[in-house]
Amino acid sequence: MSDLDLLRSLGGEIVAPPFHALREIARRRTRQRATATVGSAAAAVAIVAGATFLTAGDDENSTEPIGPPDAGSTTHPLTYAQGTTIHYGDQTVTAPAAAVELDVTDDGVVARTEDGGIWFTDGTDIEQVGTLGEPTPEMEEPPGGFPPPTPGFVVSPNTGSQAAWFEFPQPGEPVLVVFDTHAREESLRTTIELGPSGYAALASVTESSAYWFTSREPEILGDDVLLPDARVDLATGKQETVTTKAFEAETQVPNTPRTMMLNHAEGKQPVKYWIAEGIYWQFDVTKDRVEPQGAQPLDARDGGTGKRFAFDAPAGYPEAAPNWLTQWLDDDTVVVTVNRGGHDDLLECHFSTGACTVAVRVPEEAVMPEIG
Repeated sequence: MSDLDLLRSLGGEIVAPPFHALREIARRRTRQRATATVGSAAAAVAIVAGATFLTAGDDENSTEPIGPPDAGSTTHPLTYAQGTTIHYGDQTVTAPAAAVELDVTDDGVVARTEDGGIWFTDGTDIEQVGTLGEPTPEMEEPPGGFPPPTPGFVVSPNTGSQAAWFEFPQPGEPVLVVFDTHAREESLRTTIELGPSGYAALASVTESSAYWFTSREPEILGDDVLLPDARVDLATGKQETVTTKAFEAETQVPNTPRTMMLNHAEGKQPVKYWIAEGIYWQFDVTKDRVEPQGAQPLDARDGGTGKRFAFDAPAGYPEAAPNWLTQWLDDDTVVVTVNRGGHDDLLECHFSTGACTVAVRVPEEAVMPEIG
C-alpha cells in the first residue's frame, strides 16, 4: 500500500490545518506493515517560498496575468505507472521491477523501483542511473509539519532537467546525486555532512542548489512552506546552513507559471502570497467544484496568470475527497488524482477554461508522479 493509499483511507480525518497529525498516523501504519520494497518514504519537497502581492481590488476570477507566462516551456506528458509498466504520454516502457516512485522532468521521467533501482526513461528506452542502497528507518521518515512533504527519495522541480536523490551505499550515510536528465549524466555526487541530529531528508533541487532537512520538525513559513535546514551549491559543492532570507532570495521567483500562490489574509491583514510548487496539495471535489484545501481563509492562485486555483468539475461528477495535485502538464494544465473506489480518475484541469475533464481512468494502485 502506497502513502497515497494510506492518506485515502484516512480521508475523512483530514481537517486543515492539523494535517501533520494525519501524516503521523500514516507513518505509524507504514512502519507496522512489512513490504518487499526498499524503503517507504522520505521527504521530497519541491516547494519554494517568498512573497508577492495582489492589490485588494483584484477580481476573484481575474484573467489578467501577473507576469508573462513562459510560452516556450516544455509540455510534460501525462505520466503514471502500473506495476512494471511506466506510461509516459502515449508511450510505455517496462521497468525491471515495479515502480514505486516517479518524478517527471522536461526530458523524461525518473523512476524508483521496489528493488531499489533508480531509472531514467524518455519513453523510448530505460537505463539505470542510480541505486537507493540501504537507508536506515530514521532516514525513511519524512519531516513533520504542514504542508506535507512529498513522500519519496527522488525530487525534481516542475520545470527543467534536474533531478536529485539520496543514495545510501552505507546505512545512514546519504550521498546526494544530482542528475541532468537532458545530458543523461550526473552533475554532482557528494556525501552529505550530517549535523548533530544525524538525520537528513532531501527537500528539493533547483538549477543552482539542492536542499534537505536536518530536523523532523522544520520551520514553517507562512503556513504553507517548509524551510529546509541545509543546502549544497551545485557549482561549487559547498554545503551550508540555510537561512530564511537566503532561501527566499534564491528560490522565490515572482510571477512564475507552474506554481501556486497562497495567502491566508483576512480583514485588514496585508495580502501576502507565499509561492509553492503545489505538488501533493489536497484538492476536494465539492458542489461541482475542484478546489484546494488548507488553513482557512485560503486564497490560492496560479502563479503565472493570477487566476483562482479552482475549477469546475466535469458535469455530474460526484463529490470526492481527499484528492491530490500530482503533476503540471504545462503552464495551463494541472492533473488532480481523484479516487473513485477501486480506481482513480486523472482530471486535467485548465486555467484557460476554468474546468476539469477526465483524461484517463487507472487502477487505484497506480503510481503517480511525486506522490507514489
